[in-house]
Amino acid sequence: MSSNRQSRSYGHLGEGPTALAKLSLIIGVSSIFLVMIAGALPPSAKDSFYGIQRIIVAAAILALLGIFFRHPLPSRRPEGLTEVFIYSPGLFLAAWVTGVWAGVFAAPLIPLLALGSWIMERLRRD
Repeated sequence: MSSNRQSRSYGHLGEGPTALAKLSLIIGVSSIFLVMIAGALPPSAKDSFYGIQRIIVAAAILALLGIFFRHPLPSRRPEGLTEVFIYSPGLFLAAWVTGVWAGVFAAPLIPLLALGSWIMERLRRD
């Protein structure tokens, strides 16, 4: 690996923004398991687990939106990033489970923005 490379490879996650987007999506969706764990806890501990899960989902959605706005054009996105944006509605379920209503509305926005940017780029080329 050369020392002048700016992005790092993280195994099968990819490199740079693609790896960060995949990691955000995986952690955000898997936070649903915190809700299942909270079901076995006393009521006082449930609230803290729900709070942690809400923060994780909100951070994942904000990270994906930030990455999208840094790479809005599909032709200039790093490899695999558009695919991550397409799978991002999985965060909708994670947001809906604990009632992160801002996330319920923002999670479907990410693939719609990706689709809209793809359409706009196609129309500009033609």
